[in-house]
Amino acid sequence: MEIPEVKLNRAKELIHTSRHIALATTNADGSPHNSPVRFFYDEKLENIYWGSNTEALHSQNILRAGQIFAVLFDRIEFGGVYIKCEDGHILEGYELEAGLQITNASRTKEGQQKITPDYYSAGSVQKMWSAKITNLWINMPMRDENGYILRDERVELERSILLKNI
Repeated sequence: MEIPEVKLNRAKELIHTSRHIALATTNADGSPHNSPVRFFYDEKLENIYWGSNTEALHSQNILRAGQIFAVLFDRIEFGGVYIKCEDGHILEGYELEAGLQITNASRTKEGQQKITPDYYSAGSVQKMWSAKITNLWINMPMRDENGYILRDERVELERSILLKNI
């Protein structure tokens, strides 16, 4: 299915401007859990990064299952980018250094103070996390002859297109 330019531009805008992402995880009893967190992504849109307390329910769910379903959206404008992730984990060593570079590059652009590695040190309950992005998509509404939505159809997005400026 061809994505209309307006929808594609909206998806790009969300990727380039969103600071928070809604992370959905599954509790041990199978019930859903959702948490908004400040997030960052690498230059190829292959991984997301965030800082979180290890005792938070979403952190415990990620440690147990490693899977995340995430959404970028604007509560006022229509549209969203849906993101499936796997291998959610705490960063250490080289991975922590790489995650901090990505995070601090964005924080510097926003005029915020850099985070130092000791903030996520062994004694801290705050850790830097990452998850591998496996799929990105938008939902396209399928409408009847009166324009009413019958269902949404998932349309995969290419990372390279999302990373181009609008």
